[in-house]
Amino acid sequence: MATVNSLAPQIGPILLEAYSASSGRRPYSPLGMFKAFLLRTRYDSLRQVCQKLRSDKHLLELVGLPKAPTHQTFSVFICRIGPERFRLINNLLITEIKKRHPDFGKIISVDGTFVKAFAKNNLGKRSSTDKDALFGFKEKKNGKRILDFGYRSTVPCDTKLELPLFSITTSANASESKLYRTILRQTKDLGINFEVVTADRLFDSRLNNALTLGYKAIPIIGLNTRGSKRAKKTGRRLGDKILPIQRDTKEWHRLYRMRTASERVFSSLKKQLNFADLKTRGLMRVACHFTLCIIAKLLTALSALRLGREDLTRSVLPWSY
Repeated sequence: MATVNSLAPQIGPILLEAYSASSGRRPYSPLGMFKAFLLRTRYDSLRQVCQKLRSDKHLLELVGLPKAPTHQTFSVFICRIGPERFRLINNLLITEIKKRHPDFGKIISVDGTFVKAFAKNNLGKRSSTDKDALFGFKEKKNGKRILDFGYRSTVPCDTKLELPLFSITTSANASESKLYRTILRQTKDLGINFEVVTADRLFDSRLNNALTLGYKAIPIIGLNTRGSKRAKKTGRRLGDKILPIQRDTKEWHRLYRMRTASERVFSSLKKQLNFADLKTRGLMRVACHFTLCIIAKLLTALSALRLGREDLTRSVLPWSY
């Protein structure tokens, strides 16, 4: 909470923009609601957060609210703020981290993950309880593709500090590869001058390699041999000659191994911050949830950097006791 309080002059105006100046019943403090909403990353649902705030007066005082909000109050707050304002707070934290770690984002890894929807009684290829949750690839098990209703979060990460930059949320059937252009642009808009971009073979295409080179960065993307006899036979494409670092070299493999940073980031988000524990429906609300979890992780990392403890940026657990 101390880090949030130190950034209150920047976070407060972002939240206040969602509130009109008209007279009426005085709302809860937007900053207090935001701090209370952050507790969702430590509890299984907003209902549990409400119960905790009602029973723990010290915690209620810590977030700065006069009384515990209801579950419906949180729902209204989420809809009012929306994913774009949460994204602005996300971007603010990235800027603060960059001030303390100039090399932040020098090497980024791009990957996506499936999150099962909070929906039951699904029929066909569309959920009957969550219209935005679509049928998509979940995992491979015993050589078979497992499909389910859900969402996909595609996230670029800093490979050194193992921190997410932001999340692009889509239905589970969306192609991650087609989001690559947007990811590079949004990363650049954050003021991050990435020099290397690593990703698995799902992102492999001539276009994505060219897009990376267009940003004067080095693409280290796994080879997708689908549709290419030459690639299947030689492990290379004819167009690979333009790559600054050729495949199957020691340097290429060294950089490609950094892609595992994405796996550790997703593991941390899911196991420590309830990233995959959806208790909400609809693309907008799910996007808010994913971004909130990333904000919580960035806040712990920023707290560690403020204390000069870079070794504590990767895990949330040291900050949860």
